[in-house]
Amino acid sequence: MQVWTSRELEKRIRRLLRSLDVQPPLSVPDLCTALARHRGRHIELRAFPLRADGPLGAWLETPQADVIVFQRETTAHHQDHIVLHELGHILADHPGPPGGAVWEALIPGLGAGAIRRALLRCSYGTKEEQEAELVATIVGEWAAILDHVTPTAQSDDLSVRRVQSALGDHAGWL
Repeated sequence: MQVWTSRELEKRIRRLLRSLDVQPPLSVPDLCTALARHRGRHIELRAFPLRADGPLGAWLETPQADVIVFQRETTAHHQDHIVLHELGHILADHPGPPGGAVWEALIPGLGAGAIRRALLRCSYGTKEEQEAELVATIVGEWAAILDHVTPTAQSDDLSVRRVQSALGDHAGWL
């Protein structure tokens, strides 16, 4: 597994976001769609009422798609962060723990091999969890900055259009 410094990871994520042509304001579902298209592999988002004392999110890699399950019983902002964290696992290609039989026991009727890899977000004690959280933070912070400094294209205000024209080449994932 590749180990990234914070700075290297930040550069890598920004490069990826530029290549995906994701524009502010950030829409996590749109980011998932762009990333799925880039990877050639569908990403499905599923809100679910997860137990409060359990994981807030999970990435389940199936033969057909990547499924991100996230806590339904929280704010939209928190849900976005959970999904970005799980995307961090996907982008870093983190290995899942062994034991697919555990999933088959927990979900009756689940066929053998239905889940190839699963990562649950419970704590930040491992390097993989820290790295995934760093990805979520990087994307979230940069999206918040860009959402506030990028003028809207539909503005009728002449001064906003002037600023947009002057700064237009600089907006985006620098």
